[in-house]
Amino acid sequence: MAFLAPWFLGGVALLGLPVWLHLLQQHKNTPLQFPSLMFFEKRTMTSTRQRRLRYIALLVLRLLLLLLLAIAFAQPYFDQNVPIASGKRLKLIAVDNSFSMRRGTALEDAKREAMSQATGRVQVLSFGSGVREMGPISDDPSALRTAIAAITPGDERSSFAELARTARSISEANRTPVEIHLYTDLQKTSLPGRFADLQLPADAKLVVHEVGPKDLPNFYVESVRTPGRIFDPKTVRMQATVASLHTAAATKKVSVLVDGREVHTKEVTIPPAGRATVEFIGLETPYGWRRGEVRIDGADAFGNDDTARFAVERSDPRRVVFLRNARDNRSELYYAAALDSAASGSFKADVATTDAQPNLQNVAFVVLADPGALGQALESSLQEYVKGGGNLLIAVGPNTAVANKLPVSGLTVGGSRLSDRSKELFQTIAQRDETHPVIEKATGIETVKFYQLAQVEPGNAKVLAKTAAGQPVLLEQQQGDGRILVLTSGLDNLGNNLPIHPAFLPFVERTAQYLSRQEESTQAVVVGETIELRAATDRAVTVEVLDAKGNRALSLDQAAKATSYQPGEEGFYEVRRSSGRQTLVAVNADRRESDFDRLDAETVALWQATGVPEAAANTAGLPAGQKREPWPLWPYLLFLLAAITIAESIYATRYLTREEAA
Repeated sequence: MAFLAPWFLGGVALLGLPVWLHLLQQHKNTPLQFPSLMFFEKRTMTSTRQRRLRYIALLVLRLLLLLLLAIAFAQPYFDQNVPIASGKRLKLIAVDNSFSMRRGTALEDAKREAMSQATGRVQVLSFGSGVREMGPISDDPSALRTAIAAITPGDERSSFAELARTARSISEANRTPVEIHLYTDLQKTSLPGRFADLQLPADAKLVVHEVGPKDLPNFYVESVRTPGRIFDPKTVRMQATVASLHTAAATKKVSVLVDGREVHTKEVTIPPAGRATVEFIGLETPYGWRRGEVRIDGADAFGNDDTARFAVERSDPRRVVFLRNARDNRSELYYAAALDSAASGSFKADVATTDAQPNLQNVAFVVLADPGALGQALESSLQEYVKGGGNLLIAVGPNTAVANKLPVSGLTVGGSRLSDRSKELFQTIAQRDETHPVIEKATGIETVKFYQLAQVEPGNAKVLAKTAAGQPVLLEQQQGDGRILVLTSGLDNLGNNLPIHPAFLPFVERTAQYLSRQEESTQAVVVGETIELRAATDRAVTVEVLDAKGNRALSLDQAAKATSYQPGEEGFYEVRRSSGRQTLVAVNADRRESDFDRLDAETVALWQATGVPEAAANTAGLPAGQKREPWPLWPYLLFLLAAITIAESIYATRYLTREEAA
């Protein structure tokens, strides 16, 4: 017998606990009153009888309980001989269909060679960043060849770690050793960070079939940097990085195309096995979302990575209604400047006082800067605007703090709290909701000093940030289809230092994006990465995704609940929201697939050997077709522990009842 966790046997030391408890008995005497002790003889009383063990059977049960518990945690087991599925192996045919296998005829060569192994009991797999079963386990050669023929080229990055994990899962599920036939171009970039992740199942045999061209030189477009939205086409600056691997110096022509129309062309010299950056100024495009590409001419043996896609939107700045108290001139100065700077001109502040009746049509969101008491007409129009899906930011300054109710939201205000300059010069944010879109990227906001905070009762609103004393600083209230953010201090620099703090710009930017429901534009992502569809807190907007072929990528349930989507191929993906907002996302293949450097023979041999040691140790000295497996004893020990626990409870109850009766 052996133990998987022998250190738990140290729990045997606890056996002294029941013995100590059984010896711990207090001798009790009933005091009697006497007028004098002069007639009593002084003697020494022995307590030997009190140190005797009582209830021996109960003590033994408790000792057994602790002993078996320690042994069960140590996980004892016996070795036993079991058959290895009559000595037969399950054959796994794994075909690499990652992006690099598009080079030349690599994938077709792999499928053709795999056809020759379509005999016996076989499972056909294709793999990139994940592994897909192309059909059930079968011994029908015709069905197996059909499954191999169904493997199509992919755009994912290959992962040998995922293949090894799937092989372990299949071997364990079928209790059968596997023979893996791997058809791949053996890229080094397919290796995981830890070699341990390549561990093959016990008794596994790995046969590597190397396919694809042996040449390594390759030029490719590595990345493209361009703004997600364009407001002034003449000032747009975009950069493209062109790289090469295993090449000599070369000059390439780099072109920029928008909707298939060439708008820029430049030549760039790429150093040997290096990279070069080319910059373009200006990007004239029509309004709306546009599909862009950066291409290099003089195609090499692998033209699939000679193009990188990007998505860009041209639009006019969106209107933000900024309503302030007639006596407040500072909030407008700080907020309008921050909005223009942080949002790169995507918003334009339309400033008015609370005495006016602004037009709320086609408004991104509304800001109330210490509005005080609003007129009935203005407050009614703002309430209708929010309930209809509009969003509002309220900054509660001293004029608003004196009211009993917060305008539009109806939250109760109990005045304002001014920091005691003799004790606390200011307050700071001590707790915040890190998952909220406004908070998560508002870096440094916890160091902002608040000298005056309105005492707003949260009510049905959610507190996003609060001080150490529990006083809310930032709240969010859902009202109809819209939402209201409440900052319990002003936007001037009188009640706080937020407008002159480095955290002000990211706070204004994130607030504007969140309230306008204008998700941060993702110009391009890599195949296998995720496209953010909605904030985790936003369940009111249905999202529809059209894939690179124009087909719906989400079911109805996913469209209502999914917060992200993972594209599986290159192309342009269109994200449509029920709020009317549309986004175009460019998806490119992982450029690590452009490096065709291969694994050396020593690394492949080490990988093949990961399935051998355990098999050799478990079959040494055994008949053919058998291996040694552990037979765990802990299930039986748990059953015995349950029986002893019941017996101990019965004995303890009997003894306690007897003592009470006595």
